Amino acid sequence: MTLHDELREGEFAGLSDPVGHDGFERNDTAERLKDNFGLVFERSIDPSFLLEGDVFVDCNEAALALLRCPAKEQLIGLRPLNISPGKQPDGCTSGEGMRRMVDTALSEGGVRFEWKHITFDGQEILVDVSLTAISPGGKPMIYAVLRTVPESRRGENKTGTDRRCFLAIVERAPLAMAVVDEDGNYVYTNPRFKDIFGHGVNAVPTSDARSMGGSSGGPGNVSSTEEPAERTFTITDKANQKHVFKVVPVKLPSGSLHVYQDITLKEKAEEALQKTKAELALQSAKLQEMNGALKVLLNEKEIDKVEAEAKIVRNVNKLVLPYIDELRQVGLDTAQTACLDILESNLKHLISPFLERLGMHCANLTLREMRIADLIKSGKTTKEICHVLQMSAAAVNFHRNNIRKKLGLSNHKVNLAAYLSSL
Repeated sequence: MTLHDELREGEFAGLSDPVGHDGFERNDTAERLKDNFGLVFERSIDPSFLLEGDVFVDCNEAALALLRCPAKEQLIGLRPLNISPGKQPDGCTSGEGMRRMVDTALSEGGVRFEWKHITFDGQEILVDVSLTAISPGGKPMIYAVLRTVPESRRGENKTGTDRRCFLAIVERAPLAMAVVDEDGNYVYTNPRFKDIFGHGVNAVPTSDARSMGGSSGGPGNVSSTEEPAERTFTITDKANQKHVFKVVPVKLPSGSLHVYQDITLKEKAEEALQKTKAELALQSAKLQEMNGALKVLLNEKEIDKVEAEAKIVRNVNKLVLPYIDELRQVGLDTAQTACLDILESNLKHLISPFLERLGMHCANLTLREMRIADLIKSGKTTKEICHVLQMSAAAVNFHRNNIRKKLGLSNHKVNLAAYLSSL
């Protein structure tokens, strides 16, 4: 006889008699209720479990079938965590979630939630769980019933989880964000949007020139006919300060997500860079102009120098050297003739680049050494130099050695006259 037959035939009719007529006593009633709870538990088509704390102590055949467990002995003694993945659909760990649900069931009498289990053959299943606190014989226990979540609800749950994750991200994002539908209407704005623009989804303006930068560029102006594209706009705050924003649209299955990035500092830096480039270009043009002018001046100075040198050479050749030739005709003695030769030679040197080159190589030569070097270059012997300069041979040789040292010819077998002629 089934439980249904027993109830139908009135076996428990005595339960309606408050004073225990028809031969039933209250203790007998409690015992029969306990027995029939066990019968219902075993025969229920819903997977059912009994837990002491968080340990399985009993289950029915439907529970074994749900978890694909070969024998009850393999399940008894396990904890729900032993047949659960690391994380649950809401993102929390299975350990944290199970402790919370058991505590809620014990404190509030019952709780219902969705849970992922792992069957004994390794498959994940999503179930609807109801935990009910009971106390058979005064001992606190938990009666758990599991029902498989239909496929249709699983999609809804995933969508809801995705929506919650999306909202959690944009709510905490440091950038202003807004969700715009396909008709160009704002359907959501995050807190950062409200902080920056001073209004939320219910008050997005489309033509407030002061706060939004005009109807042609503010965040409230959205075209519903064009594909979302990046754009920039400028707004003026209450302190009359301009701010430039870049809008980056992200296409959604329905509408788009607009991300607003404040690029004011970048724009100011770009403007400063362009201004600096323009100033540098102007300065470069001025420097090129000055460089050209300096080149012209240097060319003119070089021309003047060449003309001055040519003029000196012409004057010496025309106004000085002819008189030296006339002096030779007046009957000079040997010493006078030698002095006249030296005078002529030095004049010719003055109008030649020799002395300039000698000065470059021998900037530290004394005036006396320069005269001796000039005579050596012209082929004069030591005796002739002594006669011309009225010096002793020892003094001439001393100066000759100094000249060799200053020219870097010491300890070198180089003819001094030939070296001087090569300069």
